[in-house]
Amino acid sequence: SSGINAEYGVSRFCKACCLKLTEDKIYFILNDRLVCGGTTIWCEVNQSSFFDDYRIEGKDDTGAILMSVNPDNLAKSLCNTGSASSVKIKLAKKQSACLSVEIALPSPGNTETQRLVTHDVPVHLIPLSHWPEYEEPGMPEFDVSIFLPPLKRLRNVLERIKNLSNHVTVRAGWTGEMTLSIKTELVSTKTYFTDLDTPQLDSQTSNSRQNAEVTVDIKKFLLFVQSHGMGAGKAICNIVHGRALQLFLLQDNVQLQYYLPSVDTA
Repeated sequence: SSGINAEYGVSRFCKACCLKLTEDKIYFILNDRLVCGGTTIWCEVNQSSFFDDYRIEGKDDTGAILMSVNPDNLAKSLCNTGSASSVKIKLAKKQSACLSVEIALPSPGNTETQRLVTHDVPVHLIPLSHWPEYEEPGMPEFDVSIFLPPLKRLRNVLERIKNLSNHVTVRAGWTGEMTLSIKTELVSTKTYFTDLDTPQLDSQTSNSRQNAEVTVDIKKFLLFVQSHGMGAGKAICNIVHGRALQLFLLQDNVQLQYYLPSVDTA
């Protein structure tokens, strides 16, 4: 499902993230900006993409539950559910808090009987006092917004140049042009993309600059591009000139936001 694919996508970015459960949405959140001005990830999934039956009882008025979890462990616990007749995930307290994943699978050699496989994924419940740290990130006042080229093509370019430099400069304009460039003492390359679409923006959006650019960590940018395995969808790139890259991957039931700050190449 798109929900499980979202878990795999997020697990590429981090070893631990916040899993936020609400009445109608499931969120995977990473906010390194709180610690060191790093990346931010906000992945939003409709709960119907995960569950046929879904019940939640939180402690506050919103009915939400927030916990810290290793997304790779959670994804691995669900990787062999293709033949399962049912999968149940519940928050439990055993030796410590955990997400207990119960999978009903057919018994080997006898499809009429079932065996129950249980995985307990450790979690740490996040206290209410820390919840403000995991609110949806605000939209920066970007200078240029543009749809990325096909992600498979973009991935091929980044994979070819990632061993040449740690950083890549992304430059784009409202005319639908984008370049990716690297420059070191030994090599200089530039890749051009043209005829890209630009989002329709409301009249209040400030776009006085015709072009904008920012230099970011090339491997972190590649991680976002590789996450397109979540499914077909369009990706939008917002550039805050000289400061940050904000990336969106949009599809029917999943929205992934990825914030990359600029890096100092001096």
